[in-house]
Amino acid sequence: MSALIDIMSKLEDCGGDSANTGKLGCLQSFGTPSSVILTAKGFVIPKETELTIAYLQGEVQKGNLIPLIESSAFEEMSSEDAYSTNSAGVERLNLKGLPKYKFMFEEGHEFFRQMSKLTSYKSKGAILIDDDGKWLFGVNSKGDYVGLTLGQVTAEMRKSKVQGGDAESRSLVMQFTDRYQFDSSYGIVERDSIGFSQEEVPTINGATIKLSNIPSSGDTSISITTVLASDESSPVEGLTASDFVVTSAGSSQVPSVCTETAPGQYTLTVTSLSVGALSVKLFSSADNYDVVIVGDLLFRSNIESATIV
Repeated sequence: MSALIDIMSKLEDCGGDSANTGKLGCLQSFGTPSSVILTAKGFVIPKETELTIAYLQGEVQKGNLIPLIESSAFEEMSSEDAYSTNSAGVERLNLKGLPKYKFMFEEGHEFFRQMSKLTSYKSKGAILIDDDGKWLFGVNSKGDYVGLTLGQVTAEMRKSKVQGGDAESRSLVMQFTDRYQFDSSYGIVERDSIGFSQEEVPTINGATIKLSNIPSSGDTSISITTVLASDESSPVEGLTASDFVVTSAGSSQVPSVCTETAPGQYTLTVTSLSVGALSVKLFSSADNYDVVIVGDLLFRSNIESATIV
């Protein structure tokens, strides 16, 4: 950074710049956006990071990444550049248009309900994945990778199926607000370099916990069932004691033993329960997150509550 006196009112050029316009070498391109990974505001991927499934899984668990994988349709909604024209008919650029994308999904009502949580303003970025599996990142001044800057993100109203027409759907619309970043400060990673398909990107599945019965004061076990929130029937298997937290009369504890008595049915062994409010939810006590990892899968649950009398 130079002293202010050296840079005040100083123009580097009269607009435009020298550009490398040769066509030698292989030409890199980016296809039709198919998936989008929303990033938390301020989230940065250091340029030395090895992009692996395990890395993505950890960042999804933390809430830094929200993948929406394989949309059913994509629509370009960007605004055009606007010009003013003087009395001599000479045009001058007045306002640069901003990119705007729409991703349409046909993934069922639990997915549609979760989309409602994504409506926001200036709180997220976006990593794009095209239909060939290439990834497009924004690049910051340090050369690290970020999500392209977003302004308004809107989960549009759900569209119902019309007889003989398209399936019901819901779309996510996002406007990119940094035109310079979108046009110039980005990088593309080829599918072969990524090493995995977009279908393998980890996402969080909703789980529903239900008490099989309401325990009594002094009991040391709790029986529950855990199923997928999308259909309320598919069992969530393979959970362990460290995947749960039980709160009784304001005191929280991790079960000492978790026994899966049948697919998705668990008995949790706890210290003596007290009169008052009882709740059970999935919680990663090792990492202090409300998302648990079971093998390659991620789950987040409701909070199942009852009152012990």
